[in-house]
Amino acid sequence: MNQANDNPPANTPSSSSSRRRFLQGGMALLLPAVGPAWSQSSNVTRLIIPFTPGASNDIIGRMIAEAVGKKTGRSWIVENKAGAGSMLGADFVAKAAPDGQTLLLCATANMGVLPAIQKSMPYAVEKDFTFFVRVASTPYALTVNSQSKISNFAEFLALAKAKPGSIRIGASGVGALDYMGASMLQSQLGLDLNIVPYKGMSPVLNDLRGGHIDASIVSPATIRPLAQDGRVRVLAVLDRKRSDLFPSVPSSVDLGYPQLLAINWYGIAGPARIQPAVVTSLRQALMGVLADPDFTKSMKERGFDLAVQSGDEFTQFVLEDLKRWKAVAKQGNITVDS
Repeated sequence: MNQANDNPPANTPSSSSSRRRFLQGGMALLLPAVGPAWSQSSNVTRLIIPFTPGASNDIIGRMIAEAVGKKTGRSWIVENKAGAGSMLGADFVAKAAPDGQTLLLCATANMGVLPAIQKSMPYAVEKDFTFFVRVASTPYALTVNSQSKISNFAEFLALAKAKPGSIRIGASGVGALDYMGASMLQSQLGLDLNIVPYKGMSPVLNDLRGGHIDASIVSPATIRPLAQDGRVRVLAVLDRKRSDLFPSVPSSVDLGYPQLLAINWYGIAGPARIQPAVVTSLRQALMGVLADPDFTKSMKERGFDLAVQSGDEFTQFVLEDLKRWKAVAKQGNITVDS
C-alpha cells in the first residue's frame, strides 16, 4: 500500500494525498487484482455455457458468473448455446474476438471426449483457446445393482474375466463420458463388457435400479439417492481420491489402478490470442472467487469438488486429458460422425 512515510499536520496537501492513497490501497485489498486491460474494457462479460439449462454444467457456470460479477463489479451474462454435444458453444467462443469479453465454460466433453472421437472438429483444442482456470470436477463411480452378487471391485473384475460379455453396463450414449469410462475399463483391464448405449442417463438409472442392467458409471451426486435407498452399490470412484459423498468407497488409486480416471471437470477458457494483460487480470479475478470459503462451500453442497489449476498447469492438464481420451477412443475403435 502506497502510504506517506511521515505524519504531516491535518489539512495539508500532503495529508490529503496520503488519505487518498490509503483509501485506494484499502479498496485494493477488498477486491481481486483486476488489471486495467480488462477492467477498463466493456463492462459486460458473456459466459457461454454450451449445455442446456439446469444441467450440472449449467449450475457451476452460473455460480461462477454470479460470484465473479459480484467480486469485480462487472456484469456477467450467461448464455446457453447447447448443441452438437457442447461443440456448438465451444466453437462460438473459439471464433469470438480475443478481447476477454466472450468466455466459455469448458469441460471434459468439449475439450477431451468429443475431440477424441469426432471424425472432424470445428476447432482445435491445442491452438484455438486460452485456458484461464480450472474450477471444479465431479468424478464418476462404478455402480452395480444392489441385487447383484458383486459386492466389491475385485469381484467385478473376477466375474468380468471369468464370463466375458456377461456384465451388462449401461451408458447414456455412444461417446458420453460414462460410455468412454466403460470402454476405458475394457481397454485398460483387458475386459469384455457388454456396453449398452441408451438415450440419456434417466433410462440408464431406471434399468440399473430395476436390475435390467448390471452396472453403470455414474457421478456420485447423481447416484447417491439410489445408494441411500439401498437400490445400488457403489464399487469404486474413478478418481485419484475418494468422493466426499462416498468416503468409504475406494478410489482408483486405492485399488491400484491410478490410470482408471473418469472425471468431469469444469473451467473457464476464451479465444486464443488474448492480450497477456487481459489474461492476467481475468485469471486473478477468477482465482479471487475460488479463494472465497463461502463459494467453495456452496460448490461442495452441490456435489462439486474444488479442483483449481491456473495458467500453464491448466493448459497442460487439458492437453493431457485430451491425449488420454484419444488413446481410449483408439483402443475401443470409437468414432462418431458430426
